[in-house]
Amino acid sequence: MKFRGKQMIRRILLRALPIMAVLWAAALPGWATGPLPGGSSRPLPVADSAAAVFSKNNAPAALKQADPAAERALPARVTLPAQETGGPPPAAAAASMTVKSTRPASDGTVALKGNKAHRTVYLTFDDGPSAVTPKVLDILREQEVKGTFFVLGEQAKTRPELINAIWEQGHAIGNHTYNHDYSDLYSGFTSFWTQIKRTEEVLREITGIRPQLLRAPGGTYGHFDATYFGLLEQAGYTVMDWTVDSGDSRRRGVPAAEIVRDSVEGIGGSEVILLLHDGGGHEESAKALPEIIKRYKAAGYAFGVLDNRVQQVAFRVSSAAEKLQRVPPSAAWVAANIVPNARLFASGQPLVLEVGLQEARLEPGEYRIEQGRYLVPLRAVIERLSGEVGWDAAARRGRVVWNSRSFTADAQKQRFAAALPQGTEEIHQADIRLIGSSLWVPLRELLEMGGHPLRQAGVTAEERRVRTL
Repeated sequence: MKFRGKQMIRRILLRALPIMAVLWAAALPGWATGPLPGGSSRPLPVADSAAAVFSKNNAPAALKQADPAAERALPARVTLPAQETGGPPPAAAAASMTVKSTRPASDGTVALKGNKAHRTVYLTFDDGPSAVTPKVLDILREQEVKGTFFVLGEQAKTRPELINAIWEQGHAIGNHTYNHDYSDLYSGFTSFWTQIKRTEEVLREITGIRPQLLRAPGGTYGHFDATYFGLLEQAGYTVMDWTVDSGDSRRRGVPAAEIVRDSVEGIGGSEVILLLHDGGGHEESAKALPEIIKRYKAAGYAFGVLDNRVQQVAFRVSSAAEKLQRVPPSAAWVAANIVPNARLFASGQPLVLEVGLQEARLEPGEYRIEQGRYLVPLRAVIERLSGEVGWDAAARRGRVVWNSRSFTADAQKQRFAAALPQGTEEIHQADIRLIGSSLWVPLRELLEMGGHPLRQAGVTAEERRVRTL
């Protein structure tokens, strides 16, 4: 009987153990319903969100896609821990990539796409156009996919026919600065600004469009500080780095097989921005391209082109970039250059000038209306009407050669002046201003100095138009 009683007690205890375990777990903080120890109570993002793999471009390589440490409680600006490959030392491994989401969830976490049925890869090509670009375009056409070309202004100016070919085939074009010269670009923001605006004007003259997409040579990591990021965003641009590096610029002559291997690192992520190059010397990149496309197609990816609606990917500001302590532009410079620039990409009416047999177009932000008159940037108007402008910085004066006429626009003396055959001058007082680094002049007086007095001005829902005699 004693033995039976012990068996009964043992059975009761065994049955009670699961209930006791549940009660015990509920009583302890951090278990079952509480936050992870040392972590956050926010939900974990999906596991197949895009992770970054960086290049020799002073940026560290990120963790593999499925690493949970990289995906825990991501805030609106995502920071992914990194393994180091030529970037900062391992002690600084907390910094490499930020994803600026334009679609934050209600709790502040990033709404990264995790639907494996909807995957997109963005093929991007830097440093062109060059002799390699036609081969790349042929492959993209044959494969019926689109890409994004981050072009150099210097190259675009010498090969406008390739820019036209890129544009006409439906690919996207981004700004990669004018000459890729690190020492100039990263000496200070105004130098970087000068290069992107110069390239922007080259591309506008060829395609009629101003690219809002920018990619920094070498990537932003180690190069951009908060000033670069902040002012470019304020000016209306979207800076785009990459999530996967093909490694085709790691050294000279990287073989196609190696480029393919590194390019498919991103397969598995919902969105992949793949860094490739079509600059001179990148024949192996073109050779690798068909196989890269084949692999992504087989994995079910669609091929997209980048624009300012795509979730921005930008590397985090490094401590090395912050320590450079570059002097930011003055408030006056920002007001004269950055603030008006944002209006170039805002909705509004363009100003169209019909002058003789020529036509020039100024986008919103490229002209001003003050007290019922148009103010315009001298160089932009004259060059678009096939004239030339020289600049005398010491005298704050521009010299114009246009329509068989020569005259000056003087910001210091507030006047236009033209030399006459008799050795005298024709003088017209005018409100001529030096705004930032540009001379702005009243449109009516400028047209009169060029021998094209105003005949008619009108406004429609689509545009503002000025006609001259």
